Amino acid sequence: MLIGLISGERFHEFNPGITAVYVSEIYINGFRCFGPDNPLALNLRRGLNILVGPNDAGKTAVIDAARSLLWTRGDDILRLDPRDFHVKPDGSRVGELFIRCTFDQLTPDEQARFLEWCSNESGTLRLHVCLRGTLRKLGGGGETALTQYRAGKSGDGHPLDGDLREYLKSTYLRPLRDAERELRSGRRSRLSRILGALPAMAAQADKAPAGQPPTLLDTMRAADANIETNTAVQGVQSTVNDTYLDELSFAGDALTATLGLGAKGSFDQLLERLELYLNSSAGQTERLTRGLGYNNLLFMAAELLLLQSHPDQVPFLLIEEPEAHLHPQHQTLFMQMLEARTLPVPEGQPDQQVQVLLTTHSPQLAASADLDAMVMIVGQRAYPLGTGHTKLAPDDYAFLRRFLDATKANLFFARGVIVVEGDAENILLPALAKKMGRGLGKSGVSIINVGHRGLFRYSRILQRGDGKPMPVPVGLMPDRDIPPDCAKALVGADRKTEGEWQKDAKDAVLSKLKAHEGGAVKSFPSEQWTLEFDLARRPALAVVIHQAVQLAKGLAGKTRADILSEAKSEVEALQADQSKTSDDVALVIFEPIHKKQVSKTEVSEQLAALIEQLPDGADEFRKKLPPYIVSAIDYVTSPLTAPPNNPAQAGGAANP
Repeated sequence: MLIGLISGERFHEFNPGITAVYVSEIYINGFRCFGPDNPLALNLRRGLNILVGPNDAGKTAVIDAARSLLWTRGDDILRLDPRDFHVKPDGSRVGELFIRCTFDQLTPDEQARFLEWCSNESGTLRLHVCLRGTLRKLGGGGETALTQYRAGKSGDGHPLDGDLREYLKSTYLRPLRDAERELRSGRRSRLSRILGALPAMAAQADKAPAGQPPTLLDTMRAADANIETNTAVQGVQSTVNDTYLDELSFAGDALTATLGLGAKGSFDQLLERLELYLNSSAGQTERLTRGLGYNNLLFMAAELLLLQSHPDQVPFLLIEEPEAHLHPQHQTLFMQMLEARTLPVPEGQPDQQVQVLLTTHSPQLAASADLDAMVMIVGQRAYPLGTGHTKLAPDDYAFLRRFLDATKANLFFARGVIVVEGDAENILLPALAKKMGRGLGKSGVSIINVGHRGLFRYSRILQRGDGKPMPVPVGLMPDRDIPPDCAKALVGADRKTEGEWQKDAKDAVLSKLKAHEGGAVKSFPSEQWTLEFDLARRPALAVVIHQAVQLAKGLAGKTRADILSEAKSEVEALQADQSKTSDDVALVIFEPIHKKQVSKTEVSEQLAALIEQLPDGADEFRKKLPPYIVSAIDYVTSPLTAPPNNPAQAGGAANP
């Protein structure tokens, strides 16, 4: 039974049980970056879905495809534009595009209500809603987009009518939204429409029965009456009527005005007088303007309230970059709240489980989220990170939930990744790469410093369960950690050096360091012991390594120039000694680091600065480096191409 038009949004009184329907798949073909040769079939969970990945990968296109098809509540309906049609490599646009959303787990009421639009698939009723766009040339040389909205998996079913159309509308929160404006009072304000759509407000639209507490309508009209009888208000009203409007009135058609709240109008107009605002901080008595971040939190809370409690609306929320204006700690709190609101609703409670599709570029938000909820969009392809989709073991997910912080979550947005064991590599590799002419920042490469040898815990995130490579090159740089024979006195009798290892055992160590390769993940173990030792073994770099160690020591009473000069002379003397190998020279340089007489981090900082000052060109410098470092940097800074999607598997061509 219809119970009234409230703020432009109708709803029906069906069985008020929990709405189970949700968007299970979004299929896109020919829309923006998703061409006929590379359609997207994105499977969604019932609760929280988070899209991460580098810029220009297709995240916003997914959101806008859903908005174009489902439309949205509010004043931001997105209409198809000729520029939305995919541009082919030859520069021409495709003539058709196709977008489909599939709704699963319809309740019996929904099945009965929308039966003629549903598809019976092996005994299961599904609702497919489709948008087919056709590009039409205009006589004047321009183009226009013609649209058809129909049901059916191929978009050949019944047209979508107003009732179904209204029911399936999504809620969209744009990035950098003006939340304060959305929550203000005013004609057709978003707040008035949120309030008007809440079931709890329906009974407030009429006068209260005798003996019952006053409704909102009663309260506002009583307040309006009190205001209208106020002496000052009546004085202003009389002045306006007698002094001005009387002079402007035709005979027999007097113009008169009333100064008040305007509560004699419709309930919609009454709701438009309301505002939702944050209270002042403790100790403040006056209402103060709060910051953009806080107002955004309030606005998102209001939208979630509507989605969770509306009995006749698919609770599907689209959010772009909610991190805008939010402090990092508030980003964490927001993600925790969002996860809680998207969990299944306990039996017996009237609320609905909210489904969210969210895009973000925030490592803080990504680090706070469950990996099962995340999908990486890379190169216009979707890579779910949930259980079964990656090489992560069940205990890996639990480990990462505890230890994946914002610095490591950069891997979700990178074009390439290097996973390292410690601070030294984290500091040195950017300097080495830049000197090689392969700047990591310029290439969109992130370094993930895990602080231990478990590099694979993080690299498995980007390894697919089906073995297909993700187009994000990942380089692991573990230490081989076998000291040379000349270091026997330094490492002690309990530790084997190079000559004490059997070949099979050494091969096993190397094999173990490469055991986690696969897909786009490759391992680049150190040549000998550690990164610093391997650099010191290179004759052309031994001087700067020794200079960095001595600078980190900060020898008392000596200037920087003195330290650099003495260190250079010491290394040149060692290298001039024919009895000493490159390992012997490197051992002298490395010994203070091994004995912890100097900070590895400080040595790395000094060395990075010295390398930057070298006069070498890129080609000359790369010849000085250990080959495994060159190979690792070249690999992660070289873009990979993903294999093409299978259109048949994804749901068909542009005309399914």
